[in-house]
Amino acid sequence: MNSLICGSPEERDGFYSKLRITPCPHCSAVGNLIRHGFLRGYNEERPPQKVIRAARVFCSNRDRATGCGRTFSVWMASRIRRLALSAESLWAFLSDAVSTGNKWQAFAKLNCSLSGSAPYRIWRRFENAQSAIRTTLSGLCEPPREPPRELPKSAADSPAANTLVHLQSAFDRHPLCPVAAFAVTLQTFFV
Repeated sequence: MNSLICGSPEERDGFYSKLRITPCPHCSAVGNLIRHGFLRGYNEERPPQKVIRAARVFCSNRDRATGCGRTFSVWMASRIRRLALSAESLWAFLSDAVSTGNKWQAFAKLNCSLSGSAPYRIWRRFENAQSAIRTTLSGLCEPPREPPRELPKSAADSPAANTLVHLQSAFDRHPLCPVAAFAVTLQTFFV
């Protein structure tokens, strides 16, 4: 395990308060975990600003500590690894791109500072991850039998629409957006 995903700042702070009694995910030693800095990255805002995206935790092997010396990350569910968009923005982009059939228009609605080729790169990442996403979601619930009526007929038959409908049905009662709920529940990144 190289990452842990927390759904809220309170959940993350609760994890930090229990570091001394938490076993290391690599070596299982207890009492050696300490906070070890942050992972920073760009945000989707204009102008792009660096923000804290995750925190690092170190299993200390110094000064008589018996840890393994390895680190892991504690991510917020609202952040996505290697992507400046938040989980909510990614969900809005994917949903709008499927319903309108226009990736550029869906991305323009986000009003973010990413390049003009970003919507196509993000869409390609989503397309490449669809089989893994659907396989994982199938373990949680069955796919919906019929697509939602608000989608145009051409979009309703697409694999991307089926993936998003399945994702939404799996996490319809979760307080976070479906992308963040996927990350928190399954402890893996969406794309």
